[in-house]
Amino acid sequence: MKKFSGAFDDAGQQIFHPEEGYGRVGDTDKQHRPEGQRDERDTAEWAKSVPLAERPRAGSVARQADVTAFLADQSGLAWQIKRHLPPGYAGLMLAIFFLVPFGIMVAISFSENIPSGLWIYSFELTHYARFFSPLFTTLLWVSIEFAFLAAIISVAITFPFTYFLSRYRRRVQVISLVFVLCVLSLSEVIVAYSWSVMLSKPAGVSNLFVLLGFMEKSTSWARGYWAVLIALTWFNLPLAVLIQYPNCSRLDREITEAAMTLGASPVRTFFTVVVPILQPTILTAFIILFVFTMGAFVTPSWLGRPEQWMYALLIGDEALSR
Repeated sequence: MKKFSGAFDDAGQQIFHPEEGYGRVGDTDKQHRPEGQRDERDTAEWAKSVPLAERPRAGSVARQADVTAFLADQSGLAWQIKRHLPPGYAGLMLAIFFLVPFGIMVAISFSENIPSGLWIYSFELTHYARFFSPLFTTLLWVSIEFAFLAAIISVAITFPFTYFLSRYRRRVQVISLVFVLCVLSLSEVIVAYSWSVMLSKPAGVSNLFVLLGFMEKSTSWARGYWAVLIALTWFNLPLAVLIQYPNCSRLDREITEAAMTLGASPVRTFFTVVVPILQPTILTAFIILFVFTMGAFVTPSWLGRPEQWMYALLIGDEALSR
Protein backbone atom coordinates (compact mmCIF):
# COMPACT_ATOMS: atom_id res chain seq x y z
CA MET A 1 0.00 0.00 0.00
CA LYS A 2 1.34 3.43 -0.93
CA LYS A 3 1.85 5.73 2.03
CA PHE A 4 0.70 9.29 2.05
CA SER A 5 3.67 11.60 1.41
CA GLY A 6 4.69 14.19 3.99
CA ALA A 7 6.57 14.70 7.24
CA PHE A 8 5.55 12.97 10.44
CA ASP A 9 6.23 13.76 14.10
CA ASP A 10 7.19 11.28 16.84
CA ALA A 11 3.57 10.33 17.49
CA GLY A 12 2.95 9.34 13.85
CA GLN A 13 0.91 12.49 13.16
CA GLN A 14 1.66 14.03 9.78
CA ILE A 15 2.82 17.62 9.82
CA PHE A 16 0.85 19.77 7.41
CA HIS A 17 2.57 21.27 4.42
CA PRO A 18 0.70 23.83 2.30
CA GLU A 19 1.61 22.12 -0.97
CA GLU A 20 0.97 18.52 0.09
CA GLY A 21 -2.05 18.75 2.32
CA TYR A 22 -2.62 17.04 5.62
CA GLY A 23 -3.13 13.40 6.44
CA ARG A 24 -2.15 10.34 8.45
CA VAL A 25 -0.64 7.01 7.54
CA GLY A 26 -3.39 4.70 6.44
CA ASP A 27 -5.83 7.36 5.23
CA THR A 28 -6.80 5.47 2.05
CA ASP A 29 -9.05 8.25 0.80
CA LYS A 30 -6.03 10.59 0.55
CA GLN A 31 -3.37 8.25 -0.84
CA HIS A 32 -4.08 8.76 -4.55
CA ARG A 33 -4.90 12.44 -4.39
CA PRO A 34 -3.21 14.54 -7.09
CA GLU A 35 -0.29 16.62 -5.79
CA GLY A 36 -1.29 20.03 -4.53
CA GLN A 37 -4.99 19.14 -4.22
CA ARG A 38 -6.69 19.76 -0.87
CA ASP A 39 -10.18 19.36 0.40
CA GLU A 40 -12.01 21.47 2.93
CA ARG A 41 -11.76 18.84 5.65
CA ASP A 42 -7.95 18.81 5.49
CA THR A 43 -7.75 22.59 5.78
CA ALA A 44 -10.28 22.65 8.64
CA GLU A 45 -8.21 20.08 10.55
CA TRP A 46 -5.06 22.13 10.05
CA ALA A 47 -6.85 25.36 10.99
CA LYS A 48 -7.69 23.91 14.40
CA SER A 49 -3.99 24.01 15.27
CA VAL A 50 -3.77 27.74 14.51
CA PRO A 51 -4.90 30.31 17.14
CA LEU A 52 -8.33 31.71 16.37
CA ALA A 53 -7.09 35.28 16.04
CA GLU A 54 -4.43 34.23 13.51
CA ARG A 55 -6.55 32.07 11.16
CA PRO A 56 -7.43 33.19 7.65
CA ARG A 57 -10.69 35.07 7.30
CA ALA A 58 -13.95 33.13 7.21
CA GLY A 59 -14.95 31.82 3.81
CA SER A 60 -11.41 31.39 2.48
CA VAL A 61 -10.12 28.51 4.59
CA ALA A 62 -10.60 26.07 1.76
CA ARG A 63 -8.63 28.13 -0.71
CA GLN A 64 -5.08 26.97 -1.19
CA ALA A 65 -3.88 30.43 -2.22
CA ASP A 66 -5.21 32.09 0.91
CA VAL A 67 -3.63 29.49 3.19
CA THR A 68 -0.28 29.78 1.44
CA ALA A 69 -0.40 33.58 1.58
CA PHE A 70 -1.32 33.39 5.25
CA LEU A 71 1.69 31.22 6.04
CA ALA A 72 3.96 33.48 4.03
CA ASP A 73 2.62 36.52 5.86
CA GLN A 74 3.55 34.96 9.21
CA SER A 75 7.22 35.21 8.31
CA GLY A 76 6.96 38.89 7.36
CA LEU A 77 7.94 41.95 9.35
CA ALA A 78 4.38 42.96 10.22
CA TRP A 79 3.61 39.61 11.80
CA GLN A 80 6.86 39.66 13.77
CA ILE A 81 6.03 43.12 15.14
CA LYS A 82 2.52 41.97 16.07
CA ARG A 83 3.92 38.94 17.81
CA HIS A 84 6.57 40.75 19.86
CA LEU A 85 4.67 43.97 20.60
CA PRO A 86 2.88 42.84 23.83
CA PRO A 87 6.00 41.49 25.61
CA GLY A 88 8.02 44.42 24.30
CA TYR A 89 5.51 46.92 25.71
CA ALA A 90 5.50 45.12 29.07
CA GLY A 91 9.30 45.17 29.16
CA LEU A 92 9.34 48.88 28.33
CA MET A 93 6.92 49.72 31.15
CA LEU A 94 8.96 47.56 33.56
CA ALA A 95 12.12 49.40 32.59
CA ILE A 96 10.57 52.87 32.92
CA PHE A 97 8.68 52.42 36.16
CA PHE A 98 10.92 49.92 37.97
CA LEU A 99 14.44 49.52 36.58
CA VAL A 100 15.11 53.24 36.07
CA PRO A 101 13.87 54.32 39.56
CA PHE A 102 15.72 51.39 41.12
CA GLY A 103 18.92 52.39 39.32
CA ILE A 104 18.55 55.99 40.51
CA MET A 105 18.04 54.77 44.08
CA VAL A 106 21.16 52.61 43.90
CA ALA A 107 23.17 55.54 42.52
CA ILE A 108 21.97 57.83 45.32
CA SER A 109 22.85 55.21 47.93
CA PHE A 110 26.53 55.65 47.03
CA SER A 111 26.32 59.45 46.77
CA GLU A 112 27.12 62.14 49.33
CA ASN A 113 24.45 64.23 51.01
CA ILE A 114 24.92 67.99 51.24
CA PRO A 115 23.37 70.33 53.86
CA SER A 116 20.79 71.68 51.41
CA GLY A 117 19.15 68.25 51.34
CA LEU A 118 20.37 67.32 47.87
CA TRP A 119 23.18 64.97 46.94
CA ILE A 120 26.23 64.89 44.69
CA TYR A 121 27.62 61.94 42.78
CA SER A 122 30.42 60.14 44.57
CA PHE A 123 31.25 56.67 45.82
CA GLU A 124 31.03 56.23 49.57
CA LEU A 125 29.59 53.58 51.88
CA THR A 126 28.33 55.88 54.62
CA HIS A 127 24.66 55.04 54.03
CA TYR A 128 25.34 51.30 54.07
CA ALA A 129 27.29 51.65 57.31
CA ARG A 130 24.23 53.31 58.87
CA PHE A 131 21.98 50.62 57.41
CA PHE A 132 23.88 47.91 59.30
CA SER A 133 23.94 49.85 62.55
CA PRO A 134 22.16 48.28 65.57
CA LEU A 135 19.19 50.65 65.32
CA PHE A 136 18.45 49.84 61.69
CA THR A 137 19.05 46.10 61.96
CA THR A 138 16.83 45.84 65.05
CA LEU A 139 13.92 47.59 63.36
CA LEU A 140 14.47 45.53 60.22
CA TRP A 141 14.30 42.29 62.22
CA VAL A 142 11.15 43.46 64.02
CA SER A 143 9.54 44.30 60.66
CA ILE A 144 10.44 40.91 59.17
CA GLU A 145 9.14 39.11 62.27
CA PHE A 146 5.78 40.92 62.25
CA ALA A 147 5.38 40.56 58.49
CA PHE A 148 6.24 36.84 58.55
CA LEU A 149 3.94 35.96 61.45
CA ALA A 150 1.04 38.09 60.19
CA ALA A 151 1.30 36.56 56.69
CA ILE A 152 1.53 32.98 58.02
CA ILE A 153 -1.43 33.38 60.39
CA SER A 154 -3.54 35.14 57.75
CA VAL A 155 -2.97 32.41 55.15
CA ALA A 156 -3.58 29.65 57.71
CA ILE A 157 -6.93 31.20 58.66
CA THR A 158 -8.17 32.25 55.23
CA PHE A 159 -7.16 29.28 53.07
CA PRO A 160 -9.62 26.77 54.60
CA PHE A 161 -12.30 29.47 54.69
CA THR A 162 -11.72 30.42 51.03
CA TYR A 163 -11.66 26.83 49.83
CA PHE A 164 -14.88 25.81 51.58
CA LEU A 165 -16.51 29.07 50.48
CA SER A 166 -15.75 28.15 46.86
CA ARG A 167 -17.66 24.87 47.36
CA TYR A 168 -20.92 26.66 48.25
CA ARG A 169 -23.57 27.94 45.86
CA ARG A 170 -22.85 30.99 43.76
CA ARG A 171 -25.22 33.21 45.72
CA VAL A 172 -23.47 32.47 49.02
CA GLN A 173 -20.09 33.15 47.43
CA VAL A 174 -21.18 36.53 46.04
CA ILE A 175 -22.63 37.69 49.36
CA SER A 176 -19.52 36.60 51.25
CA LEU A 177 -17.17 38.30 48.78
CA VAL A 178 -19.14 41.54 48.99
CA PHE A 179 -18.73 41.46 52.77
CA VAL A 180 -14.99 40.80 52.33
CA LEU A 181 -14.69 43.78 49.97
CA CYS A 182 -16.48 45.99 52.49
CA VAL A 183 -13.96 44.99 55.16
CA LEU A 184 -11.08 45.57 52.74
CA SER A 185 -12.32 49.10 52.03
CA LEU A 186 -11.52 50.14 55.61
CA SER A 187 -8.30 52.11 55.87
CA GLU A 188 -5.42 51.20 58.15
CA VAL A 189 -6.22 54.21 60.33
CA ILE A 190 -9.77 52.98 61.02
CA VAL A 191 -8.56 49.44 61.70
CA ALA A 192 -5.84 50.58 64.09
CA TYR A 193 -8.19 52.93 65.94
CA SER A 194 -10.87 50.23 66.24
CA TRP A 195 -8.43 47.75 67.73
CA SER A 196 -7.06 50.37 70.12
CA VAL A 197 -10.61 50.83 71.45
CA MET A 198 -11.33 47.09 71.62
CA LEU A 199 -8.10 46.41 73.50
CA SER A 200 -8.38 49.39 75.85
CA LYS A 201 -9.27 49.13 79.55
CA PRO A 202 -12.52 51.19 79.68
CA ALA A 203 -14.30 49.62 76.69
CA GLY A 204 -12.13 46.69 75.68
CA VAL A 205 -12.75 42.97 75.51
CA SER A 206 -11.16 42.54 78.92
CA ASN A 207 -14.42 43.82 80.45
CA LEU A 208 -16.23 40.95 78.72
CA PHE A 209 -13.79 38.47 80.25
CA VAL A 210 -14.42 40.02 83.68
CA LEU A 211 -18.17 39.65 83.14
CA LEU A 212 -17.75 35.98 82.20
CA GLY A 213 -15.54 35.33 85.21
CA PHE A 214 -12.31 34.63 83.33
CA MET A 215 -10.56 37.69 84.80
CA GLU A 216 -10.82 39.52 88.12
CA LYS A 217 -10.41 43.04 86.72
CA SER A 218 -10.14 44.63 83.33
CA THR A 219 -6.79 45.60 81.86
CA SER A 220 -5.46 47.38 78.80
CA TRP A 221 -3.88 45.48 75.93
CA ALA A 222 -3.85 48.47 73.60
CA ARG A 223 -0.09 48.85 73.37
CA GLY A 224 2.13 45.83 73.04
CA TYR A 225 3.45 43.02 70.86
CA TRP A 226 0.21 41.07 70.60
CA ALA A 227 -1.88 44.15 69.84
CA VAL A 228 0.29 44.93 66.80
CA LEU A 229 0.29 41.32 65.60
CA ILE A 230 -3.49 40.93 65.95
CA ALA A 231 -4.23 44.16 64.10
CA LEU A 232 -1.79 43.37 61.26
CA THR A 233 -3.24 39.87 60.88
CA TRP A 234 -6.82 41.13 60.85
CA PHE A 235 -5.96 43.75 58.25
CA ASN A 236 -4.50 41.03 55.97
CA LEU A 237 -7.47 38.65 56.15
CA PRO A 238 -9.71 40.12 53.39
CA LEU A 239 -6.77 40.59 51.04
CA ALA A 240 -5.72 36.96 51.55
CA VAL A 241 -9.25 35.76 50.71
CA LEU A 242 -9.34 37.71 47.45
CA ILE A 243 -5.90 36.42 46.42
CA GLN A 244 -6.76 32.76 46.98
CA TYR A 245 -10.39 32.72 45.83
CA PRO A 246 -9.90 32.53 42.01
CA ASN A 247 -7.77 29.37 42.06
CA CYS A 248 -9.86 27.77 44.79
CA SER A 249 -13.03 28.31 42.77
CA ARG A 250 -11.42 26.79 39.64
CA LEU A 251 -10.40 23.57 41.39
CA ASP A 252 -12.29 20.69 39.79
CA ARG A 253 -14.74 19.10 42.23
CA GLU A 254 -14.21 15.71 40.62
CA ILE A 255 -10.68 15.59 42.05
CA THR A 256 -11.87 15.70 45.66
CA GLU A 257 -14.82 13.44 44.86
CA ALA A 258 -12.44 10.85 43.41
CA ALA A 259 -10.27 10.97 46.53
CA MET A 260 -13.27 10.43 48.82
CA THR A 261 -14.54 7.67 46.53
CA LEU A 262 -11.24 5.87 47.08
CA GLY A 263 -11.79 6.01 50.84
CA ALA A 264 -10.15 9.24 51.94
CA SER A 265 -11.93 11.25 54.62
CA PRO A 266 -12.77 14.94 53.98
CA VAL A 267 -9.94 16.03 56.32
CA ARG A 268 -7.42 13.75 54.63
CA THR A 269 -8.61 14.86 51.20
CA PHE A 270 -8.12 18.47 52.17
CA PHE A 271 -4.54 18.02 53.44
CA THR A 272 -3.31 15.42 50.93
CA VAL A 273 -5.11 16.55 47.76
CA VAL A 274 -6.33 20.13 47.98
CA VAL A 275 -3.35 21.67 49.78
CA PRO A 276 -0.69 20.19 47.45
CA ILE A 277 -2.63 21.23 44.34
CA LEU A 278 -3.13 24.79 45.59
CA GLN A 279 0.34 25.12 47.12
CA PRO A 280 1.43 27.75 44.52
CA THR A 281 -1.63 29.82 45.44
CA ILE A 282 -0.79 29.60 49.15
CA LEU A 283 2.81 30.63 48.48
CA THR A 284 1.70 33.55 46.31
CA ALA A 285 -0.66 34.81 48.99
CA PHE A 286 2.08 34.54 51.63
CA ILE A 287 4.60 36.52 49.56
CA ILE A 288 2.11 39.29 48.74
CA LEU A 289 0.98 39.61 52.36
CA PHE A 290 4.56 39.58 53.62
CA VAL A 291 5.58 42.44 51.32
CA PHE A 292 2.35 44.29 52.06
CA THR A 293 2.83 44.04 55.84
CA MET A 294 6.46 45.18 55.70
CA GLY A 295 5.20 48.68 54.92
CA ALA A 296 2.82 48.97 57.88
CA PHE A 297 3.01 52.43 59.42
CA VAL A 298 -0.11 53.40 61.38
CA THR A 299 -0.72 50.08 63.17
CA PRO A 300 2.66 49.76 64.93
CA SER A 301 2.72 53.46 65.77
CA TRP A 302 -0.72 53.37 67.44
CA LEU A 303 -0.73 49.91 68.98
CA GLY A 304 2.94 49.29 69.67
CA ARG A 305 5.64 50.61 71.93
CA PRO A 306 8.95 51.89 70.48
CA GLU A 307 10.39 48.36 70.61
CA GLN A 308 7.53 47.19 68.33
CA TRP A 309 7.96 49.94 65.76
CA MET A 310 8.59 48.79 62.20
CA TYR A 311 10.91 49.99 59.48
CA ALA A 312 8.35 52.28 57.86
CA LEU A 313 8.28 54.46 60.99
CA LEU A 314 12.03 54.98 60.84
CA ILE A 315 11.85 55.84 57.14
CA GLY A 316 9.11 58.36 57.88
CA ASP A 317 11.13 59.98 60.66
CA GLU A 318 14.18 60.19 58.40
CA ALA A 319 12.15 61.78 55.60
CA LEU A 320 10.43 64.32 57.89
CA SER A 321 13.68 65.32 59.57
CA ARG A 322 15.21 66.54 56.30
